[in-house]
Amino acid sequence: MDNKRLVIVIVLSMVVVLVWSYINILLQRLHPEWYEHPSQQTSQGTTAPAGSAPSSAPAQPVMVAASQPATAPRGQLRVAGGDPMPAALGHSAFDPKGRAQYPLALTIDPRGAAISSVTLNRFRRVVNSDDPYVFQTPYGGLDPSASAAMAVRSITVNGMSASLWDVTWRREEASASSARYAVDVYLPGGAGPLTVIREFRIRPASDRTAGYEVAVHHRLENRTGQPLSVKLTLNGPLTMNESAQDVPEIVVGHNRDGSVSVEHTRASSYEPGKPPASLDDKDKPLLWAGVTSAYFLALVRPEVRDGRRVGLADVTVRALAAHAPSGEHFISLTFESTELPVPAAASATFDLEAYFGPRQRKIVGNEHFGAFPLAYNRTLVLTGGLCAFCTFQWLIDVLVWMLSIFHFALRDWGLAIIALVIIVRLLLHPVSKKSQVSMHKMSKMAPEIERIKKKYGDNKEELNKAMMEFYKQQGFTPVLGCLPMLLQMPIWIALWTSLQSTFELRHASFLWGLTWINDLSQPDRLIYFPKHAISLLFLHVDALNVLPIMMGVVFWLQQKMTPQPAAATPEQQQQQKMMQWMSLLFPLLLYSGPSGLNLYILTSTLLGIWESKRVRDHIKRQEELERGGRIIVDAPPTRVAKQLAKGEEPKPERRGWWARLMDRVAEVQKRLEKQYGKGRK
Repeated sequence: MDNKRLVIVIVLSMVVVLVWSYINILLQRLHPEWYEHPSQQTSQGTTAPAGSAPSSAPAQPVMVAASQPATAPRGQLRVAGGDPMPAALGHSAFDPKGRAQYPLALTIDPRGAAISSVTLNRFRRVVNSDDPYVFQTPYGGLDPSASAAMAVRSITVNGMSASLWDVTWRREEASASSARYAVDVYLPGGAGPLTVIREFRIRPASDRTAGYEVAVHHRLENRTGQPLSVKLTLNGPLTMNESAQDVPEIVVGHNRDGSVSVEHTRASSYEPGKPPASLDDKDKPLLWAGVTSAYFLALVRPEVRDGRRVGLADVTVRALAAHAPSGEHFISLTFESTELPVPAAASATFDLEAYFGPRQRKIVGNEHFGAFPLAYNRTLVLTGGLCAFCTFQWLIDVLVWMLSIFHFALRDWGLAIIALVIIVRLLLHPVSKKSQVSMHKMSKMAPEIERIKKKYGDNKEELNKAMMEFYKQQGFTPVLGCLPMLLQMPIWIALWTSLQSTFELRHASFLWGLTWINDLSQPDRLIYFPKHAISLLFLHVDALNVLPIMMGVVFWLQQKMTPQPAAATPEQQQQQKMMQWMSLLFPLLLYSGPSGLNLYILTSTLLGIWESKRVRDHIKRQEELERGGRIIVDAPPTRVAKQLAKGEEPKPERRGWWARLMDRVAEVQKRLEKQYGKGRK
């Protein structure tokens, strides 16, 4: 009867959750402003509004630079610009099927010849929206010289400097695939100008770059009649904060003896007010640098010849003052060119390539992006700290491959995760079963353990020695009880990393959209209240997330149903209590974690409880049979039996380490049965 009530409660709960999910979707459509995250309302928080995206034809975008005088003094140099004429490249309308020629669109701001927005038209800004993903929009309310992506900040000619970020460059040419801007720099004495020409060019989707790489070409034309030494200072890409759970990082690719080594640092590690930090390394020359979010990349690389960069002197990074309450981090990257010699009546060039696109395996792992000196696929998995030692690169690759196979068969990423759970539990079942049997036997050693504790009293050193000797005599290893958890931790961490590097999980729903989980890369958010969020120490609560709550309940049930070995010392008792509290703390740590990861852990724990019950029932039946004097062994015929059945002379059996270990386990089992079996009859 209790089981029937439990089933009824579960079914009713699921009905309530499903009904509320549909009501929640309806409310989102009727009142989208209730559900918009505050970070999406900032000028650069996660994305720009759809209205700021450029059109497919060269037109005036929303953001227009303020007009500058044609000639403005800049110290010892004079800079002449032109009228503010923005440009729009590519295709900005939402194109989920990829039919457009260009998968991205650029808006060029004539002020500083900067990129004012990048639109990736094949990806949604947010789930259940037809607005394309827009990023690289200027930081609002911060240092304007460092707040525009890829702007030319300044120029230095023969030791004299002039600012270029606040100058309106004149547009010389614009089309659907390219735009060219120029500015004239006059030296003292009335000589002819040094013309700085900057050209942006995008490529179609059919190109080897998949259409996500932008060529940025600089040309310096010397009409002064004298040789010049010119240095350019440029802004790099801006940080992306796709969501409140996103952790933007600064990534750098170095040349290590013909291969690319990637270093990464969280944007939060840089403090405002600190001097710029160089990203270069004299032992490992820098090949490229940029920023990454969970699912998108913005990288810049100079021209590379014979494994060496050309024209780039240094890349520095500094933090700008953060002003957003949602905790976004605003970083300024600065690219400085080398001293470029420009002879009289001649020219010099300085070329860059910028990648603005998805952090997607099939793109950054292709023949172009995956080869030296790019190797952008190294940015897919960024592990650091303790996590770098808790998992393995090959394990992450295997999990991603298995997820892709299961998704191909089931057509649902949530079900693919559940299928992955089943495979992992099956692989770990032998270890898990032996662990539970060992824990069950350990619980029967309680009388002997109590006797040892009373014998040695408060002498902890002798007590520990006696306990270790007792464990050794019984062939018992206490760590075996924690072995399944220890084996699963690398898998959990690898899955966490896999979810952060599997682009397809972004905006992927669970059960074909029939549940309230519409994005496996984000918390499940049954009820979302971003404007009334609560901050509790390390926890930022802006939604009612069901999966972590269910995890807490399931973990508590698992603790109650798992047999615990008798604690020999007060320290061991304290450790057991800490483990119980840790099991409840774990769901809190994952409260704002990806719903895909929480779905994996929840399903794995439920299967573990079912597995534990089956093992305990098996142990109970075996004990009942032993008490009745019946021992039933159901096993396939051995190799020797098969040889005797064929009339062959049995060959000596090869005994490996596993067979010897099993013999030892059998001996310990018999000894325990003799020692404690009579007391149970």
